[in-house]
Amino acid sequence: MTRTTQALVVGFLGAVLLRLSLGDGYLRYVTDWMKWPLVATGVVLLGLTVWMLLRPAPGDIEDHDGHDGHGHKVPAMTWLALLPGVIVFVASPPSLGAYLAERRAGDPVAAAPDAEILPLPASDGPVDVEVAEFMWRAGVEDGATIKDRDVRLTGFVSTDENGNWYVTRIAIACCAADASASRVRVEDYDDAPERDSWVAVTGRWVEGTAPGGKSETAIEASSVEPREAPANTYQ
Repeated sequence: MTRTTQALVVGFLGAVLLRLSLGDGYLRYVTDWMKWPLVATGVVLLGLTVWMLLRPAPGDIEDHDGHDGHGHKVPAMTWLALLPGVIVFVASPPSLGAYLAERRAGDPVAAAPDAEILPLPASDGPVDVEVAEFMWRAGVEDGATIKDRDVRLTGFVSTDENGNWYVTRIAIACCAADASASRVRVEDYDDAPERDSWVAVTGRWVEGTAPGGKSETAIEASSVEPREAPANTYQ
């Protein structure tokens, strides 16, 4: 690989970063606050490409052995830097979903915040609650803040080996590598939607079910409606 080709590889990677970060593609891999750092990195890589192409090559003046340096080589391993960009363009890996959630089912559930847990707002209809929030509300004060309240949980469908199905969300702190899953078992609704499809489940907390207890946190469903997957599938 020549210096010129190396510069074009760097430029390709910069273009990939800009393409991902200026759209919604980056949200499949990292959290939303990383948008502008990725944009900045892409711009820097493109600027570096221009500098590498325009700066005089070391061989513009013959070296002490009398060899012209225009053909200066860099390690062939540099070609491997193309792989991430090629994968993004060709394979376009999807966001993490049921496959990961079903394998992280036994992971510890995030603890409830130390601050006082406020009651759900008054409403004539169901209150939208995040899956993880529903779980820690169920585990605090015997579920007092969600007892006898109609709530709506939105997430994707995952399953287990016993035929149960769950409304599920995945959270990331920084990137997909640190992902953790939260899921609530759906009861009294036997027609499970397609795995990995997005749904809104309306119902009430099944009393006595809570994270860390003898049974998983569960919701008694009164309705299940299909939903489009959001641009950012992570909490």
